[in-house]
Amino acid sequence: MTPEWLTALAAFLGPTTGILTGFLAARRAVRTARTSSDQQALTALHSGYQALLDDRATHTRDVLAELTAVKTELIAVRQENARLLLEVGALRAQLGHPPEGPITP
Repeated sequence: MTPEWLTALAAFLGPTTGILTGFLAARRAVRTARTSSDQQALTALHSGYQALLDDRATHTRDVLAELTAVKTELIAVRQENARLLLEVGALRAQLGHPPEGPITP
């Protein structure tokens, strides 16, 4: 190898190495940006899903509370109905009318 040839090879390899290093750095930057973008999208999706789950849990608790209130009211209505049936039966007995059907408490 002659010194001119070595000089030419060095002159060629210097910029080529710089270009290759630049390409690799750009590729790494694009990958990092893409990963960061994907992570941000995933974080936003997770936050939205968590908000949806929280909203659904709140709604479920509200519905269960309302059902409990309805059940309590239904128990009170049934007790009142049983009391009224007994009262109607007693009034019929006082008037001497036979009961129309089975009296259920």
